[in-house]
Amino acid sequence: MPTAGADEAEVTRADRFIKTAVEILGETGRTDFTVQEVVARSKTSLRAFYQHFSGKDELLLALFDRTIAHSAQAWRAEINGLDSTAALKLLIDRISEQPETTTQDSLNRALNLYNQHLAETRPREHARVLSPLHQLVRDIVGQGITEGVFNPGLDVGATAAIVMQTIMGAQRLHLLGAELISTPIDAGQLYEFCSRALGIRDTDDESPTPSLGELFAQIGMRPGIHNGEFAMTMPVSPNVVNTSGALQGGLIATLVDVAGGQFGLDFLQQGTTMTTSDLFVRYLRPIRQGAARAVPRMLRAGRRAMVMQVDIYGDGDELAATATVNFAIINGATPTGLRPDV
Repeated sequence: MPTAGADEAEVTRADRFIKTAVEILGETGRTDFTVQEVVARSKTSLRAFYQHFSGKDELLLALFDRTIAHSAQAWRAEINGLDSTAALKLLIDRISEQPETTTQDSLNRALNLYNQHLAETRPREHARVLSPLHQLVRDIVGQGITEGVFNPGLDVGATAAIVMQTIMGAQRLHLLGAELISTPIDAGQLYEFCSRALGIRDTDDESPTPSLGELFAQIGMRPGIHNGEFAMTMPVSPNVVNTSGALQGGLIATLVDVAGGQFGLDFLQQGTTMTTSDLFVRYLRPIRQGAARAVPRMLRAGRRAMVMQVDIYGDGDELAATATVNFAIINGATPTGLRPDV
């Protein structure tokens, strides 16, 4: 078994290869260097290099991975304690910062070229490397929704991805010198664009009490399709999990109730409506990522009552909970149900 000293030596040697690659990129702004060049400049051997990396691409991947991870960590520390709008502005400023030296400019150009190459050739690795930055933007978006300054109907994960790619795309155009207009897009323009997309509004203005539908939209509850059947879905986000990091049980029950209520509208006679009379949920396993999908099935539909089974699935089509819901049918205006986007 290697000793602690041996482990440290191995880490130092790997770091030496990465440091040498950084020096080459900073000098040339290109990624077409050779492994032999890295080995010669780091004063090591090919055997030592291939003990750490399978080739030049793996070396560049390690360098890019480390750069993104360290940057995201530093930016997260900077925005800690800020409100969501200030955090968004600071993050855009940091990503959009122009290099202070020609070496940094060349390094940024080379990393942007590799970023594009990685996205085209190894999309899963590209997504993994960018995940710390995506999570940072996602946390800012979620915080803004909680603070009431971002649009409550936003899909947090998708919105964070769009914001991240918008900022990085504008920066990439600037670094590669391929702006489409006469002047480069600056951080202020990016913030204005993103803030409008996020629906930022003045918290000093009095906001009307949100409707039930707006509250559901705020946590991402919406109609969808699961294996060809109607379903109500709810994404797992920091706003809807319990202390163990799983989707909160009461919200699962709410998802069940809404799914059954929406499904049952197709069985109502004109001039009647429905109300929940009984609901029982059996929880089987936690839902910690992805989205919960509640799929209702009619067990009995009569003139005065409906009985449904609602199955709740997590990621990978695993059954996470199952429920039975009874609805009483009463006289009243027949509501219009939601329809999934297909």
